[in-house]
Amino acid sequence: MRGSKGVSVVVTAIIAVVLFVAGLGVGALFLAPAPPPAKEKLLLGTNTPFPPFEYYDANDNLVGFDIELIQEMVTRSGYTYEWRDYTDFTALLLAVSAEGVDVAIGAITSNLATGAERNKSMKFTNSYYEADQGVLKLTSDTTNYCPNPDCTADDLNKTQFIVGVQDITTSYYWILDNLKAVTVQKFPSVTQVLQSLQAGSVDFIVIDKPAAEGIAAGNAAFTVEGTIQTNELYAFAVAKADPKGLVPKLNAALAAMKTDGAYARILDKYF
Repeated sequence: MRGSKGVSVVVTAIIAVVLFVAGLGVGALFLAPAPPPAKEKLLLGTNTPFPPFEYYDANDNLVGFDIELIQEMVTRSGYTYEWRDYTDFTALLLAVSAEGVDVAIGAITSNLATGAERNKSMKFTNSYYEADQGVLKLTSDTTNYCPNPDCTADDLNKTQFIVGVQDITTSYYWILDNLKAVTVQKFPSVTQVLQSLQAGSVDFIVIDKPAAEGIAAGNAAFTVEGTIQTNELYAFAVAKADPKGLVPKLNAALAAMKTDGAYARILDKYF
């Protein structure tokens, strides 16, 4: 009897250990937190240089008002992101219209006639910045293109003027509508527009006023001649159907940032 009792004790002990270990396993299974789902990554597209909205700093980091603003909006909306920098503005707008990027970022005018045309192939967030056009010339140029701080079409619409501009921008369309006497030289990128001005191929360029000021602040060779009042509203763009439902989320993030001071902080950093 002693032998069989000993066996019973051993069997009982083994069962107890197995049940204890099993209990720990089940407990761990139910108590361990589930890993958070991976955040979806958005592809953000831009077109540099267009300071202070999007450009590269001395360390070759992509920075600017647009850049920091949309990164914060995207993060608050629950996404991660990566960037793609397009060589020209046309390619950027075509990419977002064709869903090649999730969001287009580039001081994109969403109102007026140009905005109405763009709304046919893309959808905009609420506006985040109001801007006008500007006239940029070489600092060494003593010509007085605008006698007053506000430049008018009459001031600039002279047959002897050659004007540089980036293609398919509101700057370009303003020239087409208002400066019919001038010679227009259009280029795919802002870099090429500035090179033409530096080379003396054009007399002045028409470009968004904040960008003109940013360019002049970073390079003493350029001077802002004056302002062309246009009252443009910048917004971020997605494909027309908004396939990922981003616009409501980005609008909510922008509104929250204006309420909690994050928008003002980023604005003050670049303006």
